[in-house]
Amino acid sequence: MVTFKSPEVIINRTAESFFKKIEDLNNLKEIMPSEVDEFSSDKNTCSFKMKGMPKIELQIAEKIEYSKISLIAKGSQAPFSLHCYITDKKKQCQARLEINAELNMMMKMMVEKPLTQFLNLLASKMQNI
Repeated sequence: MVTFKSPEVIINRTAESFFKKIEDLNNLKEIMPSEVDEFSSDKNTCSFKMKGMPKIELQIAEKIEYSKISLIAKGSQAPFSLHCYITDKKKQCQARLEINAELNMMMKMMVEKPLTQFLNLLASKMQNI
């Protein structure tokens, strides 16, 4: 198992408000990079395509109220999960993204830089959601 992490970011919303916003996957479009094509979603699933990559389909696997939301990949050649960890800071919250993937060393080397950049961009955009 390989883990990729975003930096922790401060969000000017309460943990409850932020959690309620991102638990509806329709709202993820707001933080997706401009390179994302074919984004579609409903409350519990989303899918999108990025240049040079196969279509990614995600669904909510776990929710721990106001502290964690986990998504799992559906039908992916390389099984992975995306987690958002939320820490309450009274009128603000702190959030961090993490991808856990089952990758061999060759695949890790190929995807490490683009996945890390993707997570960093999502984390940065979460500050304004």
